[in-house]
Amino acid sequence: MIIETGFEQGSDEWLSSRMKSVGSTGVSNIITTKGIRSKSRDDYLISKASKIITGREKTLYPTYDLKWGHEFEPESRDIFEFTTGIKLDQCAMIFFDENRNWHISPDGFNLKKEIGWETKCPQLKEFMATVSGDKLPTKHIIQVQSSLALTGWKKWYFQSYFPGLKPFIIEVERDEKLISIIKAEVRIFNRDLNKLIEELKH
Repeated sequence: MIIETGFEQGSDEWLSSRMKSVGSTGVSNIITTKGIRSKSRDDYLISKASKIITGREKTLYPTYDLKWGHEFEPESRDIFEFTTGIKLDQCAMIFFDENRNWHISPDGFNLKKEIGWETKCPQLKEFMATVSGDKLPTKHIIQVQSSLALTGWKKWYFQSYFPGLKPFIIEVERDEKLISIIKAEVRIFNRDLNKLIEELKH
């Protein structure tokens, strides 16, 4: 495991590294929460190959919701630390190994305690749905379990935060069966990705 602190999230170096590597959110394009291959896997494979070959990525313009999330993430982090007493560190990325072809970009982590932290700062309707559901939302399961798979850490905290309201915080335990599938499928995906790029270049 390699913790990258030489640059910051959102920097040109971060974008370049991210382009060449499968991230925790990208894993959801490879497998589903049921541990089967996603229907979007082939499209994701071709898209990833295109980015690596050209060194170019489609420009994504931040939406209102994305700007909102970035604005309130620091506040969410402060509230988590105050509520739990757990100090969070930050980094650009954490790579699985020296190949740097699988990474996560955690919102926070505590290396000594071997825990990670993911926060979402959605609009009120989604926040209310998360609180009402009282569990990790399905759409974030792969992201969190991928983070646990890559780091080998004990647990991951998930927090949903809406300014002015009590945050929703839960501890997510390791799903060893899903983690085993994630590790295998990411390895196979990167093998297939390298093979596709070699074939296209010949």
